[in-house]
Amino acid sequence: MIQRRTFFLLASLTAVAPLAIDLYLPSFGDIAKSLHRPFADIQLTVTVFLLGFAIGMLFYGPLSDRFGRRRVIFAGLATFVFASAACTVSQTLDQLLVFRVIQAFGGGATAVISRAVVRDLLGETEAARVIALLAITTALVPLCAPLAGAFVLELGSWRFEFVVLTAFGLTALVAAYNMLPETHRGLSHQHSLKTAFQGYRIVLCKPQSWPLIASGGLLYAAMFAYITGTPFVYMSLYGLSQKAYGLLFGLNILSLSTLGFATSRLVTRTGTRFLIQRGGQLAMLGACLVLLAGWLGVVQALSLPTLVIGLMCCVGSVGLIGPNCAARLMESFPANAGAASALLGFSQFGLGALSSASVSWLADGSAHPMTGIVAGCAACAFVATRLIQTPK
Repeated sequence: MIQRRTFFLLASLTAVAPLAIDLYLPSFGDIAKSLHRPFADIQLTVTVFLLGFAIGMLFYGPLSDRFGRRRVIFAGLATFVFASAACTVSQTLDQLLVFRVIQAFGGGATAVISRAVVRDLLGETEAARVIALLAITTALVPLCAPLAGAFVLELGSWRFEFVVLTAFGLTALVAAYNMLPETHRGLSHQHSLKTAFQGYRIVLCKPQSWPLIASGGLLYAAMFAYITGTPFVYMSLYGLSQKAYGLLFGLNILSLSTLGFATSRLVTRTGTRFLIQRGGQLAMLGACLVLLAGWLGVVQALSLPTLVIGLMCCVGSVGLIGPNCAARLMESFPANAGAASALLGFSQFGLGALSSASVSWLADGSAHPMTGIVAGCAACAFVATRLIQTPK
């Protein structure tokens, strides 16, 4: 069983990425003016963060299997703190982009280590329960962070946003030093780095790994496509106000949190595979509704409720599939839990970055790029869940 203070520490670590992505969103306009660049160029700071975060996870996973969870989380958080501080003094967009990549690379340790620590301490179903509760934290932070960022912006400069991120990272580093024990019991310092990185080969050579990695990654891709596309679709095409957009955004966070909580309550009775497949069915229902909304066009009385419900199904299914895929995958590879966690995280944020960029690349003034990518990713996730095997 995980101690309460350890759980809250892990929840804080999982909040690093969504906080770094969403806290400074209200300051995009100020950054554009300060650095004398178009608003669209500032959006690249989100894209490069997603890519850096995904790559960072691949780096830290095997290292945590080789050197232990504590050392790696210290290194990652120290890098995050340094880069966050550097972002505060960036004078050009190029400098900001470079430091955002470094910031993301350091932050990649937090997602990998949080899941790996849970797996070190708990079995599959109990780990799925705790990871589901951690996922609620990840879902709630994007709901609160932009509002908090707006208040921070009132202090006078967008640079204060990165001061807050620096302070948060430093606090997490001190807390981890004082509260996080070394949980990787199978640690062997006789293994080389080459052997540690061979953990990826061990995980990927097992056919049962691929559907789990694909299921979790594809649903994150659908979610990031929704996050990228809905501001334009809701506010420009449907003419909704910023408050209405915020309300609809909150409904999706609520659906993810509710189903994540349901996972934490049900998984010990149903097992992980049952919940993954129910999540896949919900994602497929969402895909059908989102496609129907896109086909209906902007006939608001018909297509808007259909789109809202469809997106709630797609995003909510992450609460059923994400935690259970993570727990099931790491349970299959206890000696390489860090590598398994990293591969899942890379698929989530790597495919998320690709789907997010694709919505922008395919923009044609309609909702079709967003609805097509969301529906396609959710439908493929459903197929992947059907390929998950029962343990022999």
